[in-house]
Amino acid sequence: MNESKEEWVVIRKVEGDITADMLSEALKNAGVPCEVKRSMLASGLGARSVSLAGNQATLLVPPDKVEEAEAVLEAIDYEPGDD
Repeated sequence: MNESKEEWVVIRKVEGDITADMLSEALKNAGVPCEVKRSMLASGLGARSVSLAGNQATLLVPPDKVEEAEAVLEAIDYEPGDD
């Protein structure tokens, strides 16, 4: 896939890098390309946490994969605020 990451769509914002990594892997395992954009807090500190205050990560997918990504997240019963 040769798309620029700037063209990708935000599918979820989640608290914690570990949650983001788990969801990203679930999407990738389902054939949905996914990138995680980490907060400045996590990037700057090199911290990886579930509960580090203010640590938010963003999941991005290609525009043509949004519906498929939503279906995957729904199938694993993840909605924003569940974390």
